[in-house]
Amino acid sequence: MASERFLVLGTHWGNVVIMDFEGNEVKKWRAHSATVNAVSIDIDNEYVASAGDDGRVVVHGLYNDDITIVDYSRPVKAVALDPHYSRKTSRRFVSGGMSGQVVMHEKRWLGKSDTIVFTSDAGPIQTIQWHGTLVAWACDEGVQIYDTVRAQRISQVARPEGSPRADLYSCRLHWRDARTLVVGWANIVQVVALKERGQTQTQQEKPTPPPSSSTDQDQASSPLLYAEISVLFRTDFIVCGLAVYRDSFLVLSHGDHEAVRNMMAGDGVPGDSQQQQQLQQRARHAQPPELRMIDWNIEEVSSDVLALEGFPLLQPNDYGLAHCATHEADSWYILSPKQLVSVRPRGLGDHVQWLSERGRYRQALGDIEDAYRNQGPWAAYRDQIKDAEYQSIGQAYAHALMDEDNPAEAAEVCARVLPRDDTSEAREAWEAWVFAFAEGNALNEIAPHIPTTGLRLSSTVYEMVLAFLLTSDVGHFRRLVFAWPTSLFNAYSVVLAIEDQIDKASEPDRVTLKECLALLYDKLNQPAKSLTYHLELFAPGILDRVLNENLFDAIRDKAQLVLRYDDHTLGLDASEAGADADAADRLRRRCEAQGAQLLTDNTDAVPCASVVKQLIRDPGHLHVYLHALLTKDPHLGAPFADLQVELYAEYNPERLLHFLRVSTYYSFDKALEICEERGLVPEMVFILGRMGDNHRALMLIIDRLRDVPRAIEFAKDQNDPELWNDLVMYARDKPEFIVGLLELGGTHTNPTTVIRSIPEALSVPGIRRALTNVLHDYHLQVELCTDCKHVLDGDCEVLSDALHRLQHQGMGVSSGQLCLACQTPLEEMPAGSRGALAFWCGHIFHDKCVLHPDVLRKTLLLDSTSPSSSTNLLSLKQRRDRRQLLRMVLSPAEQRKIVTQAKLDRTLMIRQYSPACPVCAEYDQKDAKSQSQSQSQGLNQSQQQAMGGWSPLERRDRGAPAAASSGDGAGTNPVALSTEQAASDRHDLLPPVQTLSI
Repeated sequence: MASERFLVLGTHWGNVVIMDFEGNEVKKWRAHSATVNAVSIDIDNEYVASAGDDGRVVVHGLYNDDITIVDYSRPVKAVALDPHYSRKTSRRFVSGGMSGQVVMHEKRWLGKSDTIVFTSDAGPIQTIQWHGTLVAWACDEGVQIYDTVRAQRISQVARPEGSPRADLYSCRLHWRDARTLVVGWANIVQVVALKERGQTQTQQEKPTPPPSSSTDQDQASSPLLYAEISVLFRTDFIVCGLAVYRDSFLVLSHGDHEAVRNMMAGDGVPGDSQQQQQLQQRARHAQPPELRMIDWNIEEVSSDVLALEGFPLLQPNDYGLAHCATHEADSWYILSPKQLVSVRPRGLGDHVQWLSERGRYRQALGDIEDAYRNQGPWAAYRDQIKDAEYQSIGQAYAHALMDEDNPAEAAEVCARVLPRDDTSEAREAWEAWVFAFAEGNALNEIAPHIPTTGLRLSSTVYEMVLAFLLTSDVGHFRRLVFAWPTSLFNAYSVVLAIEDQIDKASEPDRVTLKECLALLYDKLNQPAKSLTYHLELFAPGILDRVLNENLFDAIRDKAQLVLRYDDHTLGLDASEAGADADAADRLRRRCEAQGAQLLTDNTDAVPCASVVKQLIRDPGHLHVYLHALLTKDPHLGAPFADLQVELYAEYNPERLLHFLRVSTYYSFDKALEICEERGLVPEMVFILGRMGDNHRALMLIIDRLRDVPRAIEFAKDQNDPELWNDLVMYARDKPEFIVGLLELGGTHTNPTTVIRSIPEALSVPGIRRALTNVLHDYHLQVELCTDCKHVLDGDCEVLSDALHRLQHQGMGVSSGQLCLACQTPLEEMPAGSRGALAFWCGHIFHDKCVLHPDVLRKTLLLDSTSPSSSTNLLSLKQRRDRRQLLRMVLSPAEQRKIVTQAKLDRTLMIRQYSPACPVCAEYDQKDAKSQSQSQSQGLNQSQQQAMGGWSPLERRDRGAPAAASSGDGAGTNPVALSTEQAASDRHDLLPPVQTLSI
């Protein structure tokens, strides 16, 4: 009997022995005086019961001195303790033997009592098994199942027909669970399922005794069960032990094949002594027992032969199989008269070892990995395989695959099993395998699996792999270069290897290698070299990178690649650079492309001369660049104007004339030569016009183009009378030119001259219409002149009215204004002065400072003849009295009238002598003198204006008068003018002088 803590054995000498699972004796006592037939252990492993041929049942406490001995006077073959024997006060156990009775022994209120549960007249009780609340036992009639809660038998499973005597082949019982019982009879295995049924179904006929107090509480809740055989199958061996492991039967078999054949044939087993002796004689030649595993589909899964000591002399009843369920794993023990064999489930380690010994590495490795993932039948044993053993098996499998010339699968196995922790052992393992693949010329298989993060190998390994792939698989080489950090290998060495290989590679591989070079140069921080390959590969966004990272120095010598990048972006072909119908639109698109704009916008970083030097052998792209430069700033391309003329003539002749007009940096002679070579007549005409050879240009238009409107337009642009004479002389015998001159000549030619130059015998088609148009134009001119005269007359009338109003307006004088001659305030009259004189030029003087004494005296006499003239001869007091008298005699209106009339008379008198402003007169004198000097020196008009007269600043600031003589009126001081116009011109329009009364 086995428990989860120890083993219990009964010996032939009546001893009960306690052993550990290693076979060491722990405890031993003598319980019987004869052979021990059966032992039993409670669920708590505290009590052990034994039954022997001495007729006694002994229950021995392992941890106390409690011993119960019950003597039944007849040999007891089987005993079973209540699983909860140590917990219940009833202390029940069931026993049976040669008496054919099953007795329930228990403690009650009145003491111990035995209850006969079952009685059979067919033979002894062979075995008893107690599980939960159910007890099963076997006798010659079959298997009985008893419910300890209801204290009644549930069902009886009859012994199969034709089975041999039970004393020769004992029945084997095993409870799989509380509702399943597995029964083994000789060569027959039955699975009995216990199912519930209703209370109304027929019960056992035998009356049941009143339930004891220990079962009284559980009876109501215990279901009524019935037995049903769910599985039954026959074997070709004798069942010596029976158990269930997971979903399979574990059967200990005895190999008496002849007896089994007789049983299957229906002969049974002979019963007389002679035949028994024959059976014993056969047993000496029996096969060793086997431990078989049979699944629920009644198929044998495995079989292990047990060469036990003395097996040829042993009978089936001499063997036993005990199940032990521990916390770690299930185990079983095979019992024979001389040996005790421990049986444990084959673990993952055993399984893997067995597979490895047979070279089945694939299955071994798969089972280990399934167990690591907690999958498969070996998941519970995953701790049995350590990492080192897993790696060893995997590497052995990889070696086997390499020997089979299967490096691809070997590489996958290495990737799975080789360690990846950063240790020297892991590094050595990986490097050894990489070199192994190198020897097998299969580095391309292991390359994707080589560790690059965490665990890093020596740089030699990575460089060796790259060198191998560079010559064998360029695509794989590219993937590794892009995936591996450059810290793993020497990037410079790889770059040199690529550059050495790139010329030998095919075109697709060359593109791939350029991608690798671009990446490596970027990682080496060499943008000048990386941009070369990026531009050759037309990498998207590379020009944006140049702008964002300010890499203009890197593209200084890559102008051609930049412009080719534009062509690729626009979808243009280099062969489309010639002149055709779409040349202008194509040129515009190419100039507006990102690359061209990049070169022209950054001429300080990418000099124009450098770009032109690079593109000199690529005239198509050079033309695009120079045109974009001209569009950006015409002065930037000045040094290359002659070259640009040739490029326009070659690729875009329709734009050459525009370039000739806007540029002034090209050579006329060279441009004329280029145009003559290509027959570009309009451009030749323009160049000749710029050179001043108008006659030759006109002849080209007439002779080559024969375009009359163009010839006339050219003559109009040049505005050269001799050119018009040449045109008239040339056109005199050419009717189309005659008609053109009459119709288009306009005012530049005299129609009469053209008509008179026509020969008399020449017929001019269209001359009538042309003359009609000339006459019509003449009438229009006459009418236009008449209308213009009417308009001018109206304007003169308006201006005259404005002048008249202006002359009758007064002039405002501020209170502090000075006389420009004497530099005293106008209010402070010098002696003999009667007022101030204001000229229309804006200059104001005292009358005494500018008028001749005779004129001044006459004006004073005029004042004396007036009603108030006598006031000049009176004293101040007399004048004051006279004014008061006039105020008393005359009304205010009459007084104002007299004063106004006196002023008007004096002003008219002064105007008769046409006095001149001294300041303006001095300016006119200086201006006339400067003009005479400039004419004698031959100066141009602008120089004359610069030297003549006073400047506006001088005229404004001039204020210091010269010493003016009041006696003769000569030598007046110059004063700043208020206007740029000469005083003499103002005198012709306005009255020269106006008197002011201060």
